[in-house]
Amino acid sequence: MRDNMDELLRMALAPSKEPDELLNRRVLKRMETEERIMRKREDQEKNRIEKRRRIPAAVIGFGALCVASATAYAAYRYLSLSQVAERLEDQGLAEAFQGGDAVTVNETQSSGGYRITLLGSAAGRDISDYLRTSGGQVQEDGIYTVVAIEREDGTPMPDTSSDAYGEEQFFVSPYVRGLDPVWYNAVTMGGGYSEFVQDGVMYRLVQTDNVEMFADRGIYVGVSSGTFYDAGAYRYDESTGEMTRNEDYRGANALFVLPVDASKADPEAAAACVARWEEELNGSGGEEETDVPEIPTDVRAFMEKLTPENLDEYAAPAEYTRMVCTPDAEGMISYGYRMESGAGSENQKARVDWIFPEDRESDVKIGGWSCSDDDLNSLVIEVFTLREDGTVEYVIYQPK
Repeated sequence: MRDNMDELLRMALAPSKEPDELLNRRVLKRMETEERIMRKREDQEKNRIEKRRRIPAAVIGFGALCVASATAYAAYRYLSLSQVAERLEDQGLAEAFQGGDAVTVNETQSSGGYRITLLGSAAGRDISDYLRTSGGQVQEDGIYTVVAIEREDGTPMPDTSSDAYGEEQFFVSPYVRGLDPVWYNAVTMGGGYSEFVQDGVMYRLVQTDNVEMFADRGIYVGVSSGTFYDAGAYRYDESTGEMTRNEDYRGANALFVLPVDASKADPEAAAACVARWEEELNGSGGEEETDVPEIPTDVRAFMEKLTPENLDEYAAPAEYTRMVCTPDAEGMISYGYRMESGAGSENQKARVDWIFPEDRESDVKIGGWSCSDDDLNSLVIEVFTLREDGTVEYVIYQPK
């Protein structure tokens, strides 16, 4: 009955037309203002009223009704930003989400069988009760972004205590307009997350380096299938720096614009931040110790003895993963795999000369490998072979 009421309410509130993006942002600001006034936060009321008065009168009309419907549904269905933080026992962040600098969005997109909502974000120094760490260093200045994910058919998302939890993977990340998302994403930004499931909805709180300094460029938030950035989920235009959804992508690939006030931009700090990220990408970001998951003894022993020469003696290829990759004009190849179990990592990218440098000893390269359990049965090994025509053959090997 609850699911039917949810769907009826969503359909009843769904707009028949879509206002433009600028109109959406302005009206969402107005609704955020009114919501906070209703909460009677006396110390912010004057500031909120001032913001409301600056909204042009032309905005209030059909567009307001369209955005209000989506926001009303989100407000009815989901926890608020501060409630998510409280559920994660982070009172400092809960207070930040109620503060004047928080960004409330409440925009919902349907993608890949899921209904994905960007609830909003808050950024600043020491606003969380829990310090983030990246590369062994404490990161005091961060941005904290919250998304809600539920299935479109109403089936509850698996609770974190269930055996099915983790079977549906999502990669949630901020992106900066003008920075290639293949390289600049939550991983580069020292990201981490916490999540829980309540009333069948998954809530994820993602924390990364603060990107509000890039507000003048434009900031996105993407939610896509998988555990890492999938280049097949989005399109990146190098000439404009714009990022868009790949409409042909089979999984989830929601993409939102985070409406951060442009006054928060700091070009000097942004340039320094990009320089730091580039150092880390190039492996010159220092020698800080990091926590590395313990590798099972038998997996470690197996990989230590494996070489291109004895590969076929100890392991066998999963033929259905085999592909031939043709380098593009910049020498980049796209590759990836999806095992019969559903595990995998698709649409990865690398330059051929990174895999096969001039001083290589072999045209066969054992690349990345991973295991999900404590034995060899789950071990998958990426193997690259450089062919005479310059293409690269890619296939997954598994222990015999």
